Amino acid sequence: PAPSSTRIDLARSHFQMLAGVCIEFCVVTRRLDLLFSAVFERFRDASRADVFLDVLEPYVLNDRLHYIAPEAMASFVEHCRRTNDVATVERCLLHMDVTVMDFDSILGLLRDNGMYSALLHVYASGLDDFVTPMEVLLEAVFDTAAEVCSAGGTGGGGGGAVLHRRLDGAAQNSFERYGYKAMLYLRRCLEGKTFPQGEDIVPEERVRTLRPQLLRFLERENYSPSPGVNRSGRRGSSCGGGGGDESAGGDSPLVPAGRRAAPFPYIQALLLVDAKAFLDTVKLAFDAPDARFADSVRASPSEDEWDIQVGADTDAVEIEAGAGASGDDDTLCPDRQQMVRILSYIIMSEEDEVDASASGLGYSVRSRVAKDAFLDFTAEYLLKEVVRAPRSLTFLILSRMAGRASGSRLPHHARLSAQEDILALLRALPPDSYERSEVLGVVEKARMNRAALLLHKEGVAEAFTADAGADAEAGGDGRGGMSDGPGHFASVVNCYLEDDDEGFRRDVFDYIKSECMGGVLAAAAAASAFPPPDSGGSADDGKIGSHRNMHGLLKRALCSKLPDLVGLDAILTAKLVAELFVEDLEDILLSLEASEGGMAEYDFLRAVISGDLARKDPVAGPVLQSNLTVDHHQTYLRLMAKFHPERVYHHLSTHDNYRTEECLRLCQEYEIADASAYLLERMGNVSSALQLMLQTLEGRMMTLKRVVRGTAASMGTGYDLSSGRRRGVGAESKRKKRESEAQAARAQKEKEINGVRQILTVALDLCERNSGASSEHGSQFWFNVLDRLINARGFLRLSKELPEHAAVLSGVLSELLRITMSRMVSKVPLPDLLRKITVDHAGNRLGEFREMLGTMLKTYGSELDICSGAVEAMQQDVRTMSLEKNGLKTRGSRVKRIVGRQIGPGNLPRGGAFSQISRRAVLEVTCTGDTNLAGVFTTEDSPWDVDARPARLGISRLRRKRLKQCADGSGQARRRATTDLNMMTIAEQFESSSAAAFLGPRHVGALSGAEHYGRLG
Repeated sequence: PAPSSTRIDLARSHFQMLAGVCIEFCVVTRRLDLLFSAVFERFRDASRADVFLDVLEPYVLNDRLHYIAPEAMASFVEHCRRTNDVATVERCLLHMDVTVMDFDSILGLLRDNGMYSALLHVYASGLDDFVTPMEVLLEAVFDTAAEVCSAGGTGGGGGGAVLHRRLDGAAQNSFERYGYKAMLYLRRCLEGKTFPQGEDIVPEERVRTLRPQLLRFLERENYSPSPGVNRSGRRGSSCGGGGGDESAGGDSPLVPAGRRAAPFPYIQALLLVDAKAFLDTVKLAFDAPDARFADSVRASPSEDEWDIQVGADTDAVEIEAGAGASGDDDTLCPDRQQMVRILSYIIMSEEDEVDASASGLGYSVRSRVAKDAFLDFTAEYLLKEVVRAPRSLTFLILSRMAGRASGSRLPHHARLSAQEDILALLRALPPDSYERSEVLGVVEKARMNRAALLLHKEGVAEAFTADAGADAEAGGDGRGGMSDGPGHFASVVNCYLEDDDEGFRRDVFDYIKSECMGGVLAAAAAASAFPPPDSGGSADDGKIGSHRNMHGLLKRALCSKLPDLVGLDAILTAKLVAELFVEDLEDILLSLEASEGGMAEYDFLRAVISGDLARKDPVAGPVLQSNLTVDHHQTYLRLMAKFHPERVYHHLSTHDNYRTEECLRLCQEYEIADASAYLLERMGNVSSALQLMLQTLEGRMMTLKRVVRGTAASMGTGYDLSSGRRRGVGAESKRKKRESEAQAARAQKEKEINGVRQILTVALDLCERNSGASSEHGSQFWFNVLDRLINARGFLRLSKELPEHAAVLSGVLSELLRITMSRMVSKVPLPDLLRKITVDHAGNRLGEFREMLGTMLKTYGSELDICSGAVEAMQQDVRTMSLEKNGLKTRGSRVKRIVGRQIGPGNLPRGGAFSQISRRAVLEVTCTGDTNLAGVFTTEDSPWDVDARPARLGISRLRRKRLKQCADGSGQARRRATTDLNMMTIAEQFESSSAAAFLGPRHVGALSGAEHYGRLG
């Protein structure tokens, strides 16, 4: 056996070498006629055709050979089938020049062997036909659908293997494999690419005509194969696969059956394979930027107009009319509306499927996946406003979109995105394309507040506009319907308030203002401008009646939401009331009274009375304040005492719009000590007021003592801070609980300390207001407070407390004493204060007053330092100002020209250059350095009337003094001083003229006697 096997291998190797030489020679010399005639026949006669074909394959795949003769091709196909490698044939065909092939033989060969990829390539590249290969491939889809049905058993449930789609989408039978191949081919064609290479289809004009051809083919209502596509002898099966001859005779006409008999069979076949993938493929045609589509009706169709009656003449005429309209232009695609109608008829129909058994195997055009995909597909083109849908379908689409956002586990950003999608769709749809009440129920159930907001806004506009017209017809007496408007209005406000975005929630105020002041009332006035002829009223009567009625309805609807608006922003709510319902302020306050026990009313009144509204809006604030009465202020104080008693004192001290006795009873009822003391002071009972404050101070300090004890206890048990280990055996949760309790105790301690500090501040304010020179009590009020603080150590019994407790309380007392002394020193004379300490508290140890005395002395020292610093600063400023003033008086002016003649270092006034100028002349020096004659000085006391020698002597002395003060040691300065008469320093000579401009013109020769007081000596 081994030598025989070796001889076979040697023989095969010999033929392989021979085949390689022959093929190489014929390919290089381009003698393909010789290759596929004599050479191929010799190998076939020697029974070595398989060797020849194996060697031939690489030449084709490497693009060195682009043609195979039909006879050799048939042998090549048969050889590949025997070796179970049919895919090799398809790979080779994709590298061959199909234009020179025998199409009749090659197409039949490819179809018989199921090589549809090569078949699609041959049709498209060789015949420029893209529709026929699609039709041939769909024939295979129909046939394999019947095979899948037969494999599943009769009726889809009897004994056969039930198939289910794989999660990874991989094809598990020929039906899915051919179906996905048809889908991929259709996708490539619509993209303008070849199959399967993925290259651009040339020319580009062919792509524009290809899309309409494919879409018209898919939209065929009935099965009508092209000539030569449907082969004879094929019979349709009861399972829905083959559509062939139902009669026994071969000459009978073909009667479609199964899936071929279904309406729009080609679309149904592809939907059966994968509905979502098919719809995504159709999107490529719909979204093509260069695609043109037939015109469609833009109005929303009714249910009758939308439904397709299969086989009806009207629809046939309509479809033919569309085809004819597009037939005039090869680049005009069928109407997209028609495609959506067909898809809706197939997927959303309630009729039984043609093949129920196939749906039992997991293949159904009306599955939940198919319906959801179709609803998403239609929603996209409704949003683009290229199609319209009836109300029922639109409602299903909106329900689908709302359902996707209703999942409890859906992330927040995904919910927002889904809500934005449904909002965009609602804005794109005309109002008559859906039933508002039904859609509202869906979106409100899904908690899509912004979508519900949009629908309620439409309801408000529609209801008030319609009701205004009805009111006008009723004579303008306000007896119109107006049933839905206030409800929608309140729902709009509620939708705003329930939104998650605080900025969006605040937009509710702008909406209320715009609706109440603009849109609704304007529409109502316009609708009621023309009363009915038999009403007997005028147009103005109709407007006034409708206006008042709407105003009342909106006010009642708004009153129910005012507490929520106040909770959102009390200032904006008060501003809204001031602008819209200032005349109904009493009703507004009544609507707020019962909400949250009056908290909403308090916030509203606080926004007005505290001045927050006036600071935000200088117009609305005074308007509301002018409408508030004393009763309103009393109500505000009552609510303040109930909710925020710590604010009562500040309000009473800064306002006077209240009844003092009634407020005193209120403060005593709620035990507000500081406010009660202030009111007692206003009523003249200052001593009682101070006594009340001091008693309250003692009580708060005792409360602080108990809080300090509790804080230390909660912080010192259960956990060893030094070692970081728990002394107890509690769990981690118990430790966290103790930490939270300790934190709460510390917060409570800080709160009590602040309360004690506030009570003391109020008491000191009272003392300060009543300790002036006109007061008969003088410093006694201050001493009463001081006595209580000094004696606090006694009634607090700090000596009996734990050291850590006593340290905390001592620190608080020291701080209170510092606060008291810092305010006493400016109101109480120092001798009285020292006398108080040395006489009234002579029995106490000095150490108890150390902090107080230290604080007092430190305060006096600080005041002395401040005063000393102020005196020094003042003296320095006075000296600086005096020196500047003297310098301005004695400084000379820079002179550049005298009577028009230039002077300078090279042009000095020597000899008789200026002899024509009289000694009595008065020279005026301007800011630019020019000197002009201003006149003649004729006064008898003029220094020019006497001998000029004393004047020259005085000027010489002044010059020497200036040189002595300003000389810098340079010879240049001395030379200038000796060569000319110059009263300016070197720095002044090169100074800008800004100072001269400030001084203004100066008169030389007319100096007053006080100009140089003592400066010449």
